Amino acid sequence: MSWFKKGKTAALAIVALALAMAAGCSGGNGASPPETQNGADGKKEEGPVTFKVLFDYNVDPKGMSLTDNEYIRFLKEKTGVEIQLNSPGSAGYIDKINVLMASGNYPDAFAVSDRDLIMKYAKDGLLADLSPYINDTANYPNIKKVMPESSWLPVTENGKVWAFPYSRPDGLSQVVYINKEWLTKLNLKEPKTIDEFYQVMKAFAQQDPDGNGKQDTFGLLTGNNVDQGARVFKAAFNAEAYSIRDGKVTPPEITPEHKEFLKFMNKLVSEKILDPEFPTVTGPIFQQKFKSLKYGVISGFWHYPSGLELPKEVMDKYIAVELPPHKDGSPSVFTYASLNRHYIAIPKNTKNIDRLMKFMDWAVSPEGMKFSFLGIPNVNYKETNGTIEAAQQLAPIHWSFSLVRTGQLNEDIKKYIGVVYPKEAVDNLTLANKIGKPDLLRSALPYYPELSGFNLTKIVDEYTTKAILGNADVDKTWDDYVSRWRSAGGDKAIQFWTDWYNKEGKSIVK
Repeated sequence: MSWFKKGKTAALAIVALALAMAAGCSGGNGASPPETQNGADGKKEEGPVTFKVLFDYNVDPKGMSLTDNEYIRFLKEKTGVEIQLNSPGSAGYIDKINVLMASGNYPDAFAVSDRDLIMKYAKDGLLADLSPYINDTANYPNIKKVMPESSWLPVTENGKVWAFPYSRPDGLSQVVYINKEWLTKLNLKEPKTIDEFYQVMKAFAQQDPDGNGKQDTFGLLTGNNVDQGARVFKAAFNAEAYSIRDGKVTPPEITPEHKEFLKFMNKLVSEKILDPEFPTVTGPIFQQKFKSLKYGVISGFWHYPSGLELPKEVMDKYIAVELPPHKDGSPSVFTYASLNRHYIAIPKNTKNIDRLMKFMDWAVSPEGMKFSFLGIPNVNYKETNGTIEAAQQLAPIHWSFSLVRTGQLNEDIKKYIGVVYPKEAVDNLTLANKIGKPDLLRSALPYYPELSGFNLTKIVDEYTTKAILGNADVDKTWDDYVSRWRSAGGDKAIQFWTDWYNKEGKSIVK
């Protein structure tokens, strides 16, 4: 994406803003060095050091200063590092980072969710390789110990690591919900197999489970990207994960399993089990439809029972259930390209990178994780004999100041989450981790700039919608669809990936 396309005037405005932001960076780029002082023995001692981090957050800070607040002061006291966030806002965020990186006036560090952008900067020689710090377990004892190996895969190339992941402990995030009241009303058992799900959803659509005398209910709700709702069947038909087929790295969208998934979904539309409006169902519309209580089965986030996004009286009617197995009886799972929310990249010219990495090492320690979830002890929470109670409400932005997380879901993390979320939600998160796993092959695939212009995703999305709606007969058009995907760059992508896999991928993805 080029920031020039918005026009010369807008570009100059962005440049001016970006350079102004960069001028405040303290760790590198000609800014003042960190404070130091000489000790009694004449040796140099490290004093506090400040890092200004460019950060794109999606919550309202509600008036809280991002450069001076109780969280910054607490972290500085604990670590000697002061983290000050600078957020230019979500609109044009990537454009602004691009301007900074192109200008040479780099921030001390920056957060970005797009790993391809990270790898582009790495190929341009702009970022620090973090592997020496990660592998130095004497000076950084927590990082390698607690961070899942899979979390590094998207930003690792030839043994070098180009960013630090914020790996979510709830990255395996989805479960399947079913309307338990409708099951009882229609005297149906909880479905286990694909066929049983089909029969139950059909009954939900045809047997008036809400008792209003109208045929206005649906068995399944899904969104326009079929990742909520229909995803349960993507998993069941084994149409989610990358795989090795005939010795080649193959995405799921061109496999026979994906074809069967599309045919099944079209059957649901043709029998009015799936709401045919799904192509227009964005996130907000999805929630509105869910609240209407006209849908029997969905897949969605583990935390829905909290009442924070959907009314509790709605979620009280649903229970989370296991995924149906594959047709051969083997267990199915939701697969995730990455469990990382974002990455913290550090320009190679940033000063005192060792201090920033020391801060990250503390952030992923047990003490750091406790702060990340609960805040400041005896301020945001109180702990008595192992029982934790919330005291002062956390500011919505507090989690950002720790920058990173470990991705681990252990009993301590569940306890911390349980301070805010009800037991049903925490139980759902446990289930989500049972039925989910990272797609290690997909996570590890290298960044190839050449692939960015192929637009393969658009081809897949358009065909998926047409096939499910019945506007394209899957049996008659499948071969043409696969051929179009391959000729549009798919074959080149597969060759790139396969060459990498044969050269080094086999040792990475075990």
